[in-house]
Amino acid sequence: MKSKSALLLALGLLCLAALGADNKSESGVNPTSLVGTWELVSVKYNDAKEFTAPPPERKSLKFITPTHFLWVWVDPKKRITNSMGGTYKLEGDSYIETVEFAFAGMEAYVGKQQKFAARLEGDKWIHSGVLSEGQKIEEIWKRVQ
Repeated sequence: MKSKSALLLALGLLCLAALGADNKSESGVNPTSLVGTWELVSVKYNDAKEFTAPPPERKSLKFITPTHFLWVWVDPKKRITNSMGGTYKLEGDSYIETVEFAFAGMEAYVGKQQKFAARLEGDKWIHSGVLSEGQKIEEIWKRVQ
């Protein structure tokens, strides 16, 4: 009976350790923690020193599945005015998008990778990098509930 209790206690501790390890990964970026809908809340482009809210004339949403991403700009009339999507991968703290399709005017990104340093802080996803055409970006996305 003591060995059964010890075994159950050991299994319980292993489960708690696994949960603790899983929680630690939530502060980093992994595919499971990214899946969902995100809204852009703050941006810093090129040499800007401060984060600012995105322009009020558009809402930026990013949709992440286990294998693909899609972002869209939506205007106040609820029309999509820009979009891009494709596959992504994670390598350590890097989030790398490979653009497979894009709205008119964004074709220069198709077939190119966009690499970002990425981290999660609660319901916020912060990523920064230099786009393939040279623009420096830092963005803060908030998970849509």
